[in-house]
Amino acid sequence: PWPPPRHKNCAPGPHRNSGAGPGDPDLVSVRGRQMLERADLILYAGSLVPRELTLCAKAGATVLSSASMDLEEQFEVMKKFYDKGKFIVRLHTGDPCIYGAIQEQMNYFDQHGMSYHITPGISSFQAAAAALSRSSPFRKSAKHHPNTRRRTHAHARTRKATSHGTLTSTMCIFLSAGIAEQVQEELLQEYPETTPVAVCYHLTWKDEQIFRGELKDLARIVKENNLTLTTMIVVGEAIGNREGLSRLYAHEFKHLYRK
Repeated sequence: PWPPPRHKNCAPGPHRNSGAGPGDPDLVSVRGRQMLERADLILYAGSLVPRELTLCAKAGATVLSSASMDLEEQFEVMKKFYDKGKFIVRLHTGDPCIYGAIQEQMNYFDQHGMSYHITPGISSFQAAAAALSRSSPFRKSAKHHPNTRRRTHAHARTRKATSHGTLTSTMCIFLSAGIAEQVQEELLQEYPETTPVAVCYHLTWKDEQIFRGELKDLARIVKENNLTLTTMIVVGEAIGNREGLSRLYAHEFKHLYRK
């Protein structure tokens, strides 16, 4: 049976929301790839998801980018295929439940009694940790609380950056390259100007680039390199830091499986 057994509140049906991963087609999940190969309709977030992820579509499948569509247009397309009993994949960036615009779509599905299933994916903040050779959470030193990584994003509409961090946090900031000056200004209220930053463009894509510097240079780095969409900003002392390493596998650390 497809899909595999899942939560009882997720009724079987022909609609699937899938996480595309951070960009590299090889980083989509096995289940996500299988769904893409089976889909009659693939509606992908074309402004953020590489089209290469859809090249595994079967012959005759309809592949559409939602970049120019509003919510109603997206729903109309999906509902048309749904009513015919077709298999639909709505392909979102990263993990669809992390800053993915899926709640409003699920509201539509719920209102119309449509069943759906969400397949998780790899988020770009996880790709950032890998590209920067850091574990996640990004640890600076053993004296800090282990949960020292915060995920956030700035709101371009309100020009207000969301602050979820403390002076010991390493922050992964989504969707904010377009307001880098505002982000820098607000971060400087909490972080020293010499705090390390990494501006990660197109993580895992063929043209991936990572620019390192200090917080005082953040806006300049973004502007000089013409960075816009699909840019992750990472800020915190943990970047490049190798102090305070975990003692999890140390001889003196005992637990249930190692007396």
